[in-house]
This record gives sequence, C-alpha cells and structure tokens, in this order.
Amino acid sequence: MSAVERREYLVGIVTAMVLIALFLLTALANRRAQDADADQRFVLTADFARADGIYTGSPVRVAGMKIGEVTKAILENGRAVMTLRFTTPVPLPEDTAAVIETDGLFGSKYIELRPGGDDKMLASGARIPYTQDSVILEDLIAMIVSRAKSRAASSSGKSE
Repeated sequence: MSAVERREYLVGIVTAMVLIALFLLTALANRRAQDADADQRFVLTADFARADGIYTGSPVRVAGMKIGEVTKAILENGRAVMTLRFTTPVPLPEDTAAVIETDGLFGSKYIELRPGGDDKMLASGARIPYTQDSVILEDLIAMIVSRAKSRAASSSGKSE
C-alpha cells in the first residue's frame, strides 16, 4: 500500500468517526430537549364511557382552537381514559367539561374542552370531572328511524 492510499484510507476513517460522533451528539441533544419539554407540559385526564373515533394524536380544542392532543388512551374499569397533553399550561376551571365532537358531518373527531365558571383551576395531572361521550351516527339514525316508525304506527292507528 502506497503512502497516498494509506492517507486516503486514514482520512476516510477519521471522516466516518467524526460523522458518527456528530450523529450521536445530535441524538443526545434532541433527547434532552424532549425530556425538558415533557416536564413543562400540562397534562389532564378525562374518562369516557364511549370514545369512538378518538385516538392518540387526536386534537384537543378550546373554543375551536387546538391547544393540545391526546397522548394516551387506555381502558380502565370499562371506561376509556384519555390523557390530554398541552404545550403550555392552560387555565381551566375545575368544572370544565370534555366533549367528543366531530368536524362536520363525517369529519374526524376531537375533544372539545368547555370551561366552567369555578374559581379554582385544574392542576396538571388532574382529571376532568364532566365528560360527554361520542355520538355515533348510526345510533342517531336508528333512533330517528324508530321514532318515525312509532309515529307512523300511532297515526295509522288513530285514523281507523
């Protein structure tokens, strides 16, 4: 092996080591920044009897504006427990309600928070006391059809 080949080989090894070190330092710095952000985030939980259409990553809104997202969804004692994470602490009264809403008729679902009028505010880690479950379109249509059938049956019985 000539001196030029050895020098090129050495430069290649040093370059690869520098790139690996740079990659590792970037990954560690990014991980520390995420851990620091996680400590500063505001977290609440809400439990629903029925949470159809809500998944990890679903938006959380107040007055129609996105302020956070669902970061965890688990089943606890037969109820869907959602963990809501906000990028900044949000002053929400203790009597705030969490309602599962739909964007339009067939749109995606999200959690809308409706602040109450209490003087005390929810602390990070608290549970939202009032929730309203997801409305299922099929159930709503079935209810309308059954009411229409019962009205039709009762009106045909009166005319005889």
